[in-house]
Amino acid sequence: MISRSFALLCLFLACSWLNFLPDVSASSFIMKGPKEKTVHSVGSQKIETSCLTIAFFGAIQLYQKRISPIRGIECGFRPSCSHYARISIEEQGPVVGLMMTADRLTRCHMWKEPGPDYFLLPNGKLFDPPSRNLLFDR
Repeated sequence: MISRSFALLCLFLACSWLNFLPDVSASSFIMKGPKEKTVHSVGSQKIETSCLTIAFFGAIQLYQKRISPIRGIECGFRPSCSHYARISIEEQGPVVGLMMTADRLTRCHMWKEPGPDYFLLPNGKLFDPPSRNLLFDR
């Protein structure tokens, strides 16, 4: 009777001990890289859900497609003022982006000269990206 109980106890302990051992199968020795990240987006852009932002993007797109070709190239900056508006609204949100766009439009005129804030590109345009706007500190 003791030997049978002792054998069952040893068998129980051995089974429970084997469950705590690390996996030593052949598949565990194969090198595994990091898991791939999944990105949920449409194309290369994130999906915009703010009604105000969608309205601003629609107005900018209307200007770029319908009005700008009629007027011709007038902006002395790169990126153009309409592209600058789209980038600033994407990065900063509709309220701050609209204020940054208004600031840029007040600076965009034919008498603007290169200086410490803007440098001249080879095509004769002034370089002024939204990331260098000093109107708002991040």
